[in-house]
Amino acid sequence: TVIYSWKFKLLTGFQSSPNFTHIHQLKSVGGEFDSMPMYTLTTRKSNPDILQLRYAEVDKQITLAQVELESFLGNWVEVTEKIKYGYSGSYELDIKRIGDDMLLFKYSNNDIINWRENGEFVRPKWGVYRSLINAQDLRDETVLFADFSIEEILED
Repeated sequence: TVIYSWKFKLLTGFQSSPNFTHIHQLKSVGGEFDSMPMYTLTTRKSNPDILQLRYAEVDKQITLAQVELESFLGNWVEVTEKIKYGYSGSYELDIKRIGDDMLLFKYSNNDIINWRENGEFVRPKWGVYRSLINAQDLRDETVLFADFSIEEILED
């Protein structure tokens, strides 16, 4: 079980791709499907723009939950992501706005596959990873990150 925590801020006017703009990923290393992230936090241009939690057991992503992006823009938020790795794993994600502790996003699943066959380990990634297909919808963007923490919980 690993707990990842960090803070991030999307600037007011942040412009997402209609295809995808990943700001966080958990990617399996090794095995047939290591190019497909297991989990992503993805912003997407829509009407209104959205933040999605996406999941792929192997090679096809689905949206587990989504929320309007507006309440994230211009605000620092704190993320806590807890994942029990394994074929019978669990996953929790909470995102709170700093300042008023308002819970902006929550997802929990106590029975989900969090390991890929022939995987060696899972690596977290943070940054802006986006589709360049609709270049007219893109501009240079900055995501501010702070206070990263990775804690491993050893179980008996």
